[in-house]
Amino acid sequence: MGKDKESFRQSSGKRVLCISGLVCLFLTTGLAQAPARSTVRNATATVTVTFSNATLRDVIWELQKQTDFTFVYSTPDVKDVKVSKVDVVNEDVYKVLDRCLRNTNLTYTVHGGVVAIRHTNESGSTSATQQKKMIQGKVFDETGETVPGANILIKGTVQGTTTDMDGNFALEVEDGKNITLVVSFVGYSPKEVRVTGNSPLKIVLESEDMQLEEVVVTGYGTFKKSAYAGSASTVKTSEVKDVPAVSFSQVLQGAAPGVQISSSSGQPGAAASINIRGMGSFNASNSPLYVIDGVPVTSGDISSTGSDAGIDVMSTINTSDIENITVIKDAAAASLYGSRAANGVILITTKQGKTGKPAVSLKADWGFSDFAMDFREVMGGEERRNLIYDGLIADGMVHKKMTEAEAREYADGEIDSYAPKPWCGYIDWDDVLFQKGSHQTYEASITGGTDKFKYYSSLGYLKQDGVALNSGLERITGRVNVDYQASKRFSLGVKALFANVNQDVNDEGTSYTSPFYTSKSAVTPSDPVYNEDGSWNRELIRIADRNPLLSAVYDYRREHITRAFNTVYAQYEFIDNLRLKSTLSYDYTLSKGDRWYDPRTSNGDDLGGDMKKVFYEYRKLVWENALSYQTTIADNHHVDALVGYETDMFERDHLSGESSNFARYDRNDVENGMKLEGVGGYARAYRLVSYLTRVNYDYRNKYYLGGSYRLDGSSRLSSENRWGSFWSVSGAWRAIEEDFLNDAKDWLSDLKLRASYGVNGTLPSDYYGYMGLSSIKEGYLEEPGILQSQLENKDLSWETNYNFNVGLDFGIFNRLNVTLEYYTRQTKNLLMDRPVSMTTGFDKFLMNIGEVKNHGVELEIRSTNITNKNFSWNTTFNLGHNKNEIVRLDGIQTEIVSGSQIRKVGMPYRTFYLIEFAGINPETGVPQFYTNKENADGSLDKTVTEDPSEAYRIATKHADPVVQGGLSNTLSYKGFDLNFMLSYQFGGYSYDNWAQKTEHGGDDPEGNIPVYYRDRWQNPGDNTDIERFILNGDISMKSYATTRRLHSTNFIRLKNLTFGYSLPKAWTSKAGIDKVRLYVSGNNLLTWAKYDYYDPEAVSAGTAIWGTPPLRSVTFGLNVNF
Repeated sequence: MGKDKESFRQSSGKRVLCISGLVCLFLTTGLAQAPARSTVRNATATVTVTFSNATLRDVIWELQKQTDFTFVYSTPDVKDVKVSKVDVVNEDVYKVLDRCLRNTNLTYTVHGGVVAIRHTNESGSTSATQQKKMIQGKVFDETGETVPGANILIKGTVQGTTTDMDGNFALEVEDGKNITLVVSFVGYSPKEVRVTGNSPLKIVLESEDMQLEEVVVTGYGTFKKSAYAGSASTVKTSEVKDVPAVSFSQVLQGAAPGVQISSSSGQPGAAASINIRGMGSFNASNSPLYVIDGVPVTSGDISSTGSDAGIDVMSTINTSDIENITVIKDAAAASLYGSRAANGVILITTKQGKTGKPAVSLKADWGFSDFAMDFREVMGGEERRNLIYDGLIADGMVHKKMTEAEAREYADGEIDSYAPKPWCGYIDWDDVLFQKGSHQTYEASITGGTDKFKYYSSLGYLKQDGVALNSGLERITGRVNVDYQASKRFSLGVKALFANVNQDVNDEGTSYTSPFYTSKSAVTPSDPVYNEDGSWNRELIRIADRNPLLSAVYDYRREHITRAFNTVYAQYEFIDNLRLKSTLSYDYTLSKGDRWYDPRTSNGDDLGGDMKKVFYEYRKLVWENALSYQTTIADNHHVDALVGYETDMFERDHLSGESSNFARYDRNDVENGMKLEGVGGYARAYRLVSYLTRVNYDYRNKYYLGGSYRLDGSSRLSSENRWGSFWSVSGAWRAIEEDFLNDAKDWLSDLKLRASYGVNGTLPSDYYGYMGLSSIKEGYLEEPGILQSQLENKDLSWETNYNFNVGLDFGIFNRLNVTLEYYTRQTKNLLMDRPVSMTTGFDKFLMNIGEVKNHGVELEIRSTNITNKNFSWNTTFNLGHNKNEIVRLDGIQTEIVSGSQIRKVGMPYRTFYLIEFAGINPETGVPQFYTNKENADGSLDKTVTEDPSEAYRIATKHADPVVQGGLSNTLSYKGFDLNFMLSYQFGGYSYDNWAQKTEHGGDDPEGNIPVYYRDRWQNPGDNTDIERFILNGDISMKSYATTRRLHSTNFIRLKNLTFGYSLPKAWTSKAGIDKVRLYVSGNNLLTWAKYDYYDPEAVSAGTAIWGTPPLRSVTFGLNVNF
């Protein structure tokens, strides 16, 4: 075991990183210089092609690319013709055609550079004596662009022509006959057009991509959506390709029903939290499982310096490399991931190579950012001084019983203690500590290949400067995806990712060196940044020597992430449709962090400077093996079966060192500190072994049944509970295929009912939670001793999630597609701390005893509103409603109070527990509260009091939104396109803990004052919810959490908007360029919020945060494709 582990480690580290980086660089540049064999273009009629079991149509397209011939044909004639094998080098094109058409009933003729393929019994001539007429027209694509070089063929003949550079054509035909034109072009679906008059024709071709049926990628197979019985949402990144995003979570937000995304910070690269269909665990993870190209990966915050923002390991992935994102929400597919999938699965599919000549894409964008909303706006210097002056007068008259004249004299003498006029004028600390953020991105990718060898490769560079000084992110990514069909039955491939990320972050939260907290609370307009002699001001009114700009300039937190994620696979087909696939993946991530407190700042002056270096090394090895078989029995019965075996090995090593007292602040390596503050480290590891099987069956593509089973064994549990079984069953009925609906098919394009039920689970977060552990520490008289640190817990087991889903899919006129779902998610055996006797040496013990339930509905509507040759308009709307309810706590208590929230059976997990605010007394300006003392009959006493100690807390609103979702629209007119998305949520609340501690009408006069005190009570009879401002008020208010600080998080936000223009192909093709697109994109441009003093998305677990709020950004970009 030790030897295996050591060899596993030796394969990691710098060698893996260097190899991955060199592979990405070499293949990206090499592939760009070496076009595929089948794409050599020759002025003569010779070609080089390699095909195996291809269609005649595929061969024709390739011949047309490599020669100056135009091929015309009728699609029904060639679509079912197979070409077994063609492998030639510089062969005459006619010989290739002869070989491909041998033993078929097809022949060809060549006339004027046009090769016409037709049945051997069709006539290719017309009588010279017949009357002629001229047919004219123009061919467009679905975006309104003209199509040069399109083939125009009279059906049933070899007579035809091609369109010119402007898409125009003219064709002489026999007059008086029924004429049907067949119009075709590579990459578009052929179209037949009847000629019924003499007016010029306008013909619109539709891209073949639009004809492809949508599929659902599950990680253990890809299914047509029409055949899928589970619940999944797919987001195509092509729909939001121009939205600047560091992490894919920014692309996912608002795009899928039932998915809630939040972040504790808007700093570049900050970690995000994603919940699917509610909260399913109290103490274990609530995050979904992330799967990239079929391989489960490490996810979450991997920061090493302990910053509030964190850094998301998923930010190492370039979103431009992602083809689509699939969110699996029910058990039909998720149960195959067993103990990791209780909170859903997010599958990321990266881009793959495509057959054809090398296609190069270049992208560059530049932009700027700022706060999306005014963030906790405070009063300016003079306004604040006047308010405090009035508060001093009130203090004198009310508390000190002075006359008004005496109170004014008292205020004159005290005002400069709170709000002096600084020597340099009042300071706007927002201008001092914040800046306009900026970002820039440069990307290059190349894709291409033959029927045997396909490749996709990319390089990307991203740089962001945050809105706070000295914050930002810099990232370099490289990717290579290669697939090789070595023989008819054997294929293999490689997927390699290399990423290097550097992040600079500021202190956040309520730290006195946090620019967000200090600018809004601790430093005031009366605090100058510098003294008159130019030195730093170290005597601020409220926070003494903690000058936040000084810390922003000299202190720092820096994260450095290096990641190499490499996957290789091999697949062998023993007989038709019986395939064995083996995939080996190694994911190596190194996280290094430096946290420096400079001796010139308040953080480091007492220590003489303090440097802490932290290292985390993550190694994950996944080996997956799957044997699959597909067959059709008697034409109507389709079976798809799979069995598999997997191993997952994960290791995390940690090392840190900290020293202080530096002789020079510019020599701040840990070794240069004269005092060692501490050295620490540990090693953690877990193993997971799994066996799995899945069977899907359908009858005539109408009735579907599916089942799956997985057995997981985990090192995180004792041998008694190590193995867990997880399963699912599903079924669907495509009612649209029934004969009794034939009469409705004129308007009903789809109708399907589906249902699934299954079980999956969640492992304990602690890798060694079942073990009895001891630690060696210094104790009494600084002598070492052994201390039991954890009780043995062999009964610790899986949290178990029972998931039911029922769905209805229907379509109308092939334009409106609706998905409606209802689900329940019951999670049992939740891990909770249960109180135990102190005689054990502990006060609690982790047990599987809790239970929680989520249930809700989801709706998605996709509409094709308008589609014609010049204009198209598509709309997508989604809505999700989830209700969370605690069913059981620790078996002893029915409620547990946690700060401003309560965990109570029958209520949502994040229910607020507060004193009920009864408004401001209109006669005195003093806050009032309902006592809410429970009466004998169970009702609450609504007596009003001004003493909060006389009031009882009650369970009130909850943090979870009642509904949330998004609305997106995509419009195009000729070369112009417009895409925008609105995201929304309603019904949730957040608690402003900071306001509870600091805002009580003048009891904290040394700090900043919110602008809403402009609406304060001032005279008897005033009706307002802001109390009288009077200095030295009742500071005991700080100890009471009340509904006064509970605010709605309802909002509608213009999440993103993109406007683009693609230059006409007639212009770009002359320069050898396929496409040039200019665009401008914006994020978080507009927000409508019920409560807008702070951003409704700047909330974590129901509490308003002091991190970087969401940012508004504008980006200008350019795409060039060759």
